[in-house]
Amino acid sequence: MARIGVDLGGTKIELIRTTDNPLEVLDRVRVPTEKEHGYDHLVRQIVSLLDALRTQAGEPVRIGMGIPGAIDRDGVVVTSNIRCLDGHALSHDLTEQLGQTVRVENDANCFALSEALHGAGVGYRMVFGLILGTGVGGGLVIDGQSWSGVHGIAGELGHVSVDYHGPQCYCGRKGCLELYLAGPSIQRAYEQQSGTQRGVPEIAEAARLGTDPVAQAVMAHFLDVYVEAIANLVAGLDPDAIVIGGGVSNLDLLYHEGAERARSLSLQKAQKTQILKNKLGDSSGVYGAATLA
Repeated sequence: MARIGVDLGGTKIELIRTTDNPLEVLDRVRVPTEKEHGYDHLVRQIVSLLDALRTQAGEPVRIGMGIPGAIDRDGVVVTSNIRCLDGHALSHDLTEQLGQTVRVENDANCFALSEALHGAGVGYRMVFGLILGTGVGGGLVIDGQSWSGVHGIAGELGHVSVDYHGPQCYCGRKGCLELYLAGPSIQRAYEQQSGTQRGVPEIAEAARLGTDPVAQAVMAHFLDVYVEAIANLVAGLDPDAIVIGGGVSNLDLLYHEGAERARSLSLQKAQKTQILKNKLGDSSGVYGAATLA
């Protein structure tokens, strides 16, 4: 049976129609999210896109979707950086309008599932998928099965606080990891200290070359927080592998200096947890949503 995977992001919605093999893509659609128009508009847009792909399929399909945010056991979005989703049972609303089940999960869970089954995490029993992108998220896969926890929020590393007196996060807590490790957070820190806007790759390269003291300071702080996050993750879960995705995952220092420093903080000095870059790239999430289906 064919599958449809949907990756709902802050700036774009990506959909793929696949065969029963989630990596065998038959159709791909990318459109702007248009979240600024509110929840009802977003639902109508998704329903329209799914209807079109179902028609093209000409056969029954299964549908899975990944969204940025935590979802409770009743299917209600608890908190998301697409704020119009908060408090809504997205899976229920889509299922009702489409007349078929739409399984909705956290996008980091979808990322972790696709990388564990088809990407960098193949061959490992416990895989933690860590997304460092527009936000920070995490998902856990054990023996090929996604594990979301009793409240549906397992792996939400982005909302682990590292500074109780730090800046306010939209989730209600202070000093969350997302405020330090997400791409926009790195850019914001640099702009606040330098008065200049630069992208993360530019900031990281300037820091590496030693040509910009502000970039060096920003990236040094980023790396300090990242190292502690990885060390705490290993201490708490002891996974076989941590696979990193999102735009920030392209920084080489995560896998070299960052990994070495994290190992030095481990309770088990002969630390075997592998810290790996994703293999499926920007499409990890949408492949995972199709796998979820």
